[in-house]
Amino acid sequence: MEHPAPEGGRTAIAYLQVLLAGTLWATSGPFSIALHRMGLPPTSVAILRPATGGLLLGLILIFWQGRRIRPRRRALLAMILGGGVIVGLFQLAYQMSTDSVGVPATVALLYLAPALVILGSRVLFGEPITPVKGALALLSVAGVWLTVMGAEGLDVELTFRGILWGCLCGISYASYTIFGKGFSGPYGPLAPLFWSTLGGSVLLASVWVLRGESVILPQDEVAWGTLILFGFLTIAAAPLLLFNAMRTLQAGRAAIGTTIEPLVATLLAIALLDQVLTPMGWVGLGFLLVGVTGAYATRSRKPQW
Repeated sequence: MEHPAPEGGRTAIAYLQVLLAGTLWATSGPFSIALHRMGLPPTSVAILRPATGGLLLGLILIFWQGRRIRPRRRALLAMILGGGVIVGLFQLAYQMSTDSVGVPATVALLYLAPALVILGSRVLFGEPITPVKGALALLSVAGVWLTVMGAEGLDVELTFRGILWGCLCGISYASYTIFGKGFSGPYGPLAPLFWSTLGGSVLLASVWVLRGESVILPQDEVAWGTLILFGFLTIAAAPLLLFNAMRTLQAGRAAIGTTIEPLVATLLAIALLDQVLTPMGWVGLGFLLVGVTGAYATRSRKPQW
């Protein structure tokens, strides 16, 4: 007979899932830039990415759960409509922000999200805002800004339009984290992820049709392979890990943990692209490391579900 894992073990596994999710999301910027260079404009990537990931999620859902795909009607509508709006806004905002101000500035604005998640989860789930949690969130946000802006030779033109798109990234990302926390507990992580991704894809497709926006498809096998891998890693695998982890973790602590994304992205750039950090950037990495490890070290002892 199998015995349930001790609470400390469940928490450690959940936090590892958060860290892996953030690591996978660290590939978003490079994937987007690569697809842009292959001839796919940001508006096309914004719809093809969730559509590809949603298709893969649908296959996983059918294989794992068979007929148990549909939650109750009200919950299903909330997942499709509410989650779909959030997914659609995020996909569009991320691609437009990346195209307008680049990956570093987009990531900096995106990671205003942990502070927003902590505030939202306090109202919706009653998660306490302790001084330690608040300090770790602020430290992580500061670390993101110092890291991405501390890259030597970074040439970023912060336009008003780009800043607005970046802020919308952060708001929609925070909203999706809270959405995942709310629905993954009673329904598991896969169903809300699939239905919200489906809703977001349909919403984007509808808007594109009404605007007469053309969708450029990949032109060769390399571009198709890049798109499919992008969708799998960042639309299917990463949020699935995060949603499953939040069945154990508080949403606020999970959000702090995902700030490992810019840390990993920066280290990869240093190792693979010969990027150089200024002293300010290294200080930012240190802040991020403290924030991410601190969110686990000061975890709540009470189960969240």
